[in-house]
Amino acid sequence: MQVQKILKSLGRRWFIVVLGLALTAGACFVLQRSTPDNYKAQASLVLLPSTQSVGETGNPYLGLGGMSEALDILTRKMSSEEFKENIREQSGAATFTAEADRGTSGAILLITATSHDADQALKVLDTVMNQAPVALTELQDVLNVPNASRISTMNLLEDSKAVPEVKARTQLILVTAAGGTAFTVIITVLLDGLLLTRKSRRSTQGSANHTGPKPPNPARRRQKSASRTSASGTVNEPADHILNSHQVHKPSSVGRPVRNRPKADDPAYLAGETVTVVPSSSRPG
Repeated sequence: MQVQKILKSLGRRWFIVVLGLALTAGACFVLQRSTPDNYKAQASLVLLPSTQSVGETGNPYLGLGGMSEALDILTRKMSSEEFKENIREQSGAATFTAEADRGTSGAILLITATSHDADQALKVLDTVMNQAPVALTELQDVLNVPNASRISTMNLLEDSKAVPEVKARTQLILVTAAGGTAFTVIITVLLDGLLLTRKSRRSTQGSANHTGPKPPNPARRRQKSASRTSASGTVNEPADHILNSHQVHKPSSVGRPVRNRPKADDPAYLAGETVTVVPSSSRPG
């Protein structure tokens, strides 16, 4: 459900998506052009057991399995700051790594030199390869190891040409592209929600204004007119009296002839006759 909402937001604000992707593509292009090329060269050497351990006619390759401890000590020696300073003095740079080759079970040392210049990378690699046997000899000199028991080294492989290292730059470009795309999606969804909310508020206010004001109450209008009349001094009557004045009054009984009923001791009443008394105003001459 959330994916559908996001897709609808991206569809409604497609121009923001296009702009964000264009900026991301531009950033990737700039990184591609501005990031300097990095060259690397690799070499490997193997530690060989002493002649005393394999014999004068023995095969040194058969004794490579027990050389892992010596390889670890040599790797620590080559990773020290003293060794790097020596390489820096001879080659002008010290950008290299020396580690055990984990792809094999033998005591093989893998050396990788890197630089922004291909020739410089080869120079650093050659210097490290020459100083590795020297470092191994110094380790054995400290312990006064006899010559017959000393471990030696042999070069296996060494690059004659440095190759461009595009892995780091490719990773940087991929991270930039992924980050730019995600940022574009987030910004688009947020702007779409903000614009929809603002549009909904405007439509609500427009419908309220279109309805118009409520019609006035007639009773209230009459009350206001009565209060205005009272304030001017013409008539000072309450509003309820004004409202009652609109009602139809029944005609009063004033002016009607009144019949005088005979009293109980009147002879006419005793005789069963009814005498009508005419008012004096209505009698003739």
